[in-house]
Amino acid sequence: MKKYIYISLTAICLSVITGCKNSDDLPMPTSDPNQPIKVTQKMLFRGYSNYAKILCDCEKIGYLATKQNLNEAEISFHLPSAFERDFDITKSADALPTRDIGFVVNGIHAKELAVNSVQPNKQLFGTNVSFSLFNKKAVGNGIMKSPPADDSGGNENGITITMYVPDLLQITSPNVANPEDLMPYCYYKNFVLGWNADPQNENGLVVVVEWNGRDLYGNEYKEYVRNADIIKNDNGKAVLNNKLFDGIPQGAIVQIQLIRGNIEATAIVIDEDGNEEEFTFVAASQAILPFILVREIEQ
Repeated sequence: MKKYIYISLTAICLSVITGCKNSDDLPMPTSDPNQPIKVTQKMLFRGYSNYAKILCDCEKIGYLATKQNLNEAEISFHLPSAFERDFDITKSADALPTRDIGFVVNGIHAKELAVNSVQPNKQLFGTNVSFSLFNKKAVGNGIMKSPPADDSGGNENGITITMYVPDLLQITSPNVANPEDLMPYCYYKNFVLGWNADPQNENGLVVVVEWNGRDLYGNEYKEYVRNADIIKNDNGKAVLNNKLFDGIPQGAIVQIQLIRGNIEATAIVIDEDGNEEEFTFVAASQAILPFILVREIEQ
């Protein structure tokens, strides 16, 4: 029997690469800036999830695509700090300092993807994607070298992991198809959320409801609420737990973040002394829906 892991909200934040918000990062309403902000964060799900792998105390590398309302989805890459220092795109290859680690996605150097990719493509979502880390000292400079091709675990030079990355996510209900559909009014009880299903996704989805203290009437409260849950089945439709909207008042301007992806942790040898470093590959997409919360319906 698998050991059950109780996932904290911090873990979920990390799993989507964006990082968890703390009181220093939160949007600060303009009224009475000296008043401390009240922060409420809650994870409803209790149980085992693949997203718990993000708890690994190691660098997270990969990519995240984000789609909001009518905008096209845009992709951002998260590269290890060592990688960013090593592959400074403003310098020539000869001027780059020597490091030990190369990072490749689907056979293309991650630096090239990060520089040239603005919108997601079908090679990164809805298919198997290979992620490779390799010891450049073992294979040469490594700037454009091919990584090890051993999906089963790699060798002393590095490792390649292939994992399924779910299809690019979009919210289909409430449907925002035209500019006049923006910021819909949504009743909190038995909130039905729809999205494009991916039957190959075995990890489920993360759903987050977030409120930064603003409402429809122009009020700005010193409050921040972030409630999260796991949707276990990626079948395209779910009735959300009413508790996701706890602490959020009538008329609040709220946003739902729906997230799905895949995570895999690994380690490679980074130097000639045999020292290892752990990394976690994360590939995900999220859809964001801003809306106005309705708690009370006048008869």
